[in-house]
Amino acid sequence: MDLTPSAAVRQGILTALVLALPAALLNVLVVDREGSSSPWKFALWFVILFGGAAGGFAVLRLSRTASLVHAASAAFWTYVLVQGLGVVRRLFAGEPISWLAFPFLALLMATCGMLGGALARRWEQTGRTAPAGEGRTED
Repeated sequence: MDLTPSAAVRQGILTALVLALPAALLNVLVVDREGSSSPWKFALWFVILFGGAAGGFAVLRLSRTASLVHAASAAFWTYVLVQGLGVVRRLFAGEPISWLAFPFLALLMATCGMLGGALARRWEQTGRTAPAGEGRTED
């Protein structure tokens, strides 16, 4: 399947949301119940970052013409969507919002998307190598 880069970014956002959104919602529940020092909070954060990497991976696997910028943008926009829901929730609940953390975390998510995209490119390159046994020397 070879999509246009913009269509692949949309699919990458959906892929990332499948992992990131449930993990973010569970994270909110864990923090509300167990406090901010819960080890589950950090484990769920890694799932969210993995979701960004999965989104970037999907972008570059679905489009041959997409670049790492497209992979990063899928993860970035996933973060914006999920965090936007979190901001709305915090505003209605009257909870404090850390505005300075948002740009850092958005860049972190975009970096994870780029890493996922780089893995997809590497995956593609290794799939086009010589079949097993060709070009190998026996020890």
